[in-house]
Amino acid sequence: MKYYVINSSPRKNYNTSQLLEKVVEGIKDTLKDKTDDVQIEMINLYDLEYTGCRSCFLCKQKEGPFYGTCPVNDDIKDILADMRTCDGIVFGAPVYFADINGMLRAFIERLCFPQFPYADIDITEKHMPMGIIYDMNIKTDNPAFPFYNTVFDFLEESFLGRVYTKPYSLKVNNTYQFDDYSKYVNTWFDEEDKRQQRETQFPKDLEEAYNMGVNIAKDSLKK
Repeated sequence: MKYYVINSSPRKNYNTSQLLEKVVEGIKDTLKDKTDDVQIEMINLYDLEYTGCRSCFLCKQKEGPFYGTCPVNDDIKDILADMRTCDGIVFGAPVYFADINGMLRAFIERLCFPQFPYADIDITEKHMPMGIIYDMNIKTDNPAFPFYNTVFDFLEESFLGRVYTKPYSLKVNNTYQFDDYSKYVNTWFDEEDKRQQRETQFPKDLEEAYNMGVNIAKDSLKK
């Protein structure tokens, strides 16, 4: 069984990465007595050279050689092709400007758009279980947070959910961003509040990430 874990954070060992490692742990623990063949591909998007959709529409060309696939030949072409029939996918998304960051947005365009026909038909090869973790500075009591949820829900339901499966979703708020807050211009966030959140809430977030991995592994066994 094969799973893809997509890390779109430029910081490989920070919050998003730690959460994804817990997802991996949950998948492995759930499957250890079920199968000896478990492959988990951890992809760090900032290691790769690629673009978002180029609007060539070859993926929608009738009887064309690339129908339902992305023809762009770059670092993610083979990854996208393999992901179409894998057993589960998890995305780790740092949130920039109230949305997933550009690296993941471009990747999801390339993953979903070829199998998003302009017609009421389903051309997806496999509807595998999915998960997405959002890592963000904003607190849940911020008046703007409902807008964030609207953006995330639209991504999950109208794109990922339509093409593949509505993903399990974990929103990790008020994360600790800097190693040393005194080095940066920053009057919006209270470092002590962030530190307390890191010590009290982040362990719970890690547990939820682990549970996401468990659920994805269990769902994949049903496919």
